[in-house]
Amino acid sequence: MNKLYFGYTTMTHGLKGELKCYTDFEKKDKVLTKGFPIYIQDSRHTITSARPHKNHYLITIDHLNDINLVEEFRNQKIYIDRADLKLNENEFLMSDLLGFSIIEEEETLGIVEDILYNKSGIYLKVLKEKTYYIPWQEAFIVRVDKNKKQVLVQNAKGLML
Repeated sequence: MNKLYFGYTTMTHGLKGELKCYTDFEKKDKVLTKGFPIYIQDSRHTITSARPHKNHYLITIDHLNDINLVEEFRNQKIYIDRADLKLNENEFLMSDLLGFSIIEEEETLGIVEDILYNKSGIYLKVLKEKTYYIPWQEAFIVRVDKNKKQVLVQNAKGLML
């Protein structure tokens, strides 16, 4: 199993066994569906229902519809198995890009060292002689070649100050 961190629970919501779940996982729409397996406390559970609520999600697991049955799942980390995501050949997770080469016009501009998320968007932290950042936007990202472990870019040379 290739375990991926998905998010965490904080407390229960209401009397019907819903758990508050916080996540910033990029493919949460694939995970927060009925029947998707998740792992809490190293045990496999199945999502019965999920819905957005304010800045988090409310999930029910294993048809546990009573607050007393889910108390043990409060304040726990949630993991998923990467294989359960069933990503298409063209799909990837941003974390997959770590270690990929940044290529513009057949010139290597550096290696992806980290992925940064903030209010203005997603940035690739690239290291060559110096560190610089490339916004994850159409103006810069042309495509990702998973087989060659490359991110093909345009207009990125100007970011290498």
